[in-house]
Amino acid sequence: MGGCTRVAHMANDLPEGAPVMLRMSVERENGYLSWLGVQMGDIEFGEANLTIPFDERFTDKEADPPTVHDGIVTTLVEQTTELAIRTTMPDPVNDRVDLLSTTVNFLDEAAHDLEATASVVDTGDGSAVAEASIESRDPQGTPVTVASGQGVFRID
Repeated sequence: MGGCTRVAHMANDLPEGAPVMLRMSVERENGYLSWLGVQMGDIEFGEANLTIPFDERFTDKEADPPTVHDGIVTTLVEQTTELAIRTTMPDPVNDRVDLLSTTVNFLDEAAHDLEATASVVDTGDGSAVAEASIESRDPQGTPVTVASGQGVFRID
């Protein structure tokens, strides 16, 4: 991307009140995310953490034992990368952040809560890229990285 800025080298703070407003937006005001029970963890400039608690409704019932459906994992990658990018915006709650593409690499099955961490990799002329890692536990209860992914967004 032309004119990119490496966000990792920037030392910025979130605008006052932004973490509280973003938490309300994620956990209460977004119907889909609220239905999934998404919980926002720590956020910092360029970084975000979201969790989806395990729920039998989110599983592929044909798997034995049931494991979290890949669509739930994909949603978490997209939402966590978007949130990380929002933390770099002048108005994180209201600035426009539109998804251009999401790439998800499925590495293992999830049979427990999903926890995602995302970091902004680059921002440029009207676009931004963030990467995410999704952690859970496999059906035997062993901690595993179940997916990695990337979100590319148009930003205004």
